[in-house]
Amino acid sequence: MKSLRTSLLALAFFAGVSSLFALPEIRDCESEYYDITGESGSELLQELKTKNGVKGGFFAVTNYNYKNKYFLSANGRQDEYSGLGEKKGIFWGASAGWEISQEPFWTSAHLDHVFSSFKIRGSYGKVGNIGGIGDYTPYSTYGSGLYGGASTLAFSSVGNPNLRWETSKKTDIGFQFGILNERISGEVAYYKNDIDNLILYVSQAPSTGLPSNPPQNVGTMYNKGLEVSLNARVINTKSFQWTSNFNITFNKNEVTSLAPGLNVIQTGTSGSETVNQTAPGYALGYLWVIRTAGVDPSTGKRIFVNSEGKNVYYQFYAPAGTYNYSFTPDGKTPYTNATKGGSAITQANDAVMYANVIPKQYGGWDNNFRFMNFDLGVMLTYQLGYYVYYGTNAGLHDQRWWNNATDVLTDAWQQEGDTGKKYAKPVFNDNVSNGSAMPLDINVFKGDFLKLRSLTLGYTVPQSIINKAKISSLRVYVSGQNLAVLTKYPGPDPEVSS
Repeated sequence: MKSLRTSLLALAFFAGVSSLFALPEIRDCESEYYDITGESGSELLQELKTKNGVKGGFFAVTNYNYKNKYFLSANGRQDEYSGLGEKKGIFWGASAGWEISQEPFWTSAHLDHVFSSFKIRGSYGKVGNIGGIGDYTPYSTYGSGLYGGASTLAFSSVGNPNLRWETSKKTDIGFQFGILNERISGEVAYYKNDIDNLILYVSQAPSTGLPSNPPQNVGTMYNKGLEVSLNARVINTKSFQWTSNFNITFNKNEVTSLAPGLNVIQTGTSGSETVNQTAPGYALGYLWVIRTAGVDPSTGKRIFVNSEGKNVYYQFYAPAGTYNYSFTPDGKTPYTNATKGGSAITQANDAVMYANVIPKQYGGWDNNFRFMNFDLGVMLTYQLGYYVYYGTNAGLHDQRWWNNATDVLTDAWQQEGDTGKKYAKPVFNDNVSNGSAMPLDINVFKGDFLKLRSLTLGYTVPQSIINKAKISSLRVYVSGQNLAVLTKYPGPDPEVSS
């Protein structure tokens, strides 16, 4: 790895204005070094375009600060990345701030008795993203192998020569404040992030014969919401200090369009289930599952809800004169989908956009305590308002030989009249009723949680002791990560889909 930079800097100071210009910036991942003496930025950029993993660009920044009261900033840059088909991107931004607490009317109104600072700010800009993109993304590649002892070449990955920068237009408006000489401070901000040319690796049908999913600019989406943060020096004495930081974000995510030819994007899990679907009007990766209406108390059959909202009764083994899928509990009225055809419940015909997987609220609460030479740090994080598909739960209740769940002994239907049961009548080899064969809503759970993210207890050895050993400072500590989680999600961790 190496990083090459050649910069031309110009600084100007006048009437509180400071400006910084820098160009160009070249970053390259090759192991060899380049002699850039006498080369212009554009010549160097052109030379490195053919090298692996090159990021290069030109940028300029200017800032204005008048009496620490009025603030302006603007920047612009042109970036190029060799890992894109269309390598060039032009990005820019501007921001403004007003420290109202410096105005005479603020003091005249005696607001300075409450607020030690109060600043209004806003910004707007366009930025680029290439996260997760490799050096050879534009190119389809081949790999070597052996077949019958003979050397071979095989199609190994699919490239996209038209791949462009993913871009975001970001709006941010808010205010910052300090109270009691900054003993309490905080920030409230509204944000909106409009994302264009969203980059995703799009799943392909097996019939295409492609060895990998190609990256594509698939559409547009936005994130918008409100961010609130509060900081406080709760206790600040000579022997004991307590500082606390709390933040919460209210977020809404929505995909607004997909590229021409893409109606939806389906995403598979590691277990080859397709449980997420991205479509305009919904959040990214929305859960796409089949609805159920419980278990029939008279027969113990799983009740599915089809695309028309009608109940369909299912039995794994169908005795003579009955059907696997039926409109009636006795199994004698065969099921057919009047609008989409077919005599069975399927994900393609009957799954619905069911639940959001992106938290609507998230944040953390960080507390630091110090007593004499002891210190304690406690960080809590949380996420609220989202759902998780617990695929392992379906496997645990599969009625083939790998069933490991014991709650089927208490929560499954056993006899006529059993009501409110979660699982259908246990039938050997039944991999449909509890969701192993296709994703069902009974395996979707709220992911809300409060987690003890980190806990650290430390002790700083007094100088009077360590000076004898000629040690400048010594702190002994023990720490732990992800020590506890409070949630109703039955899986191991609601932050990790399983």
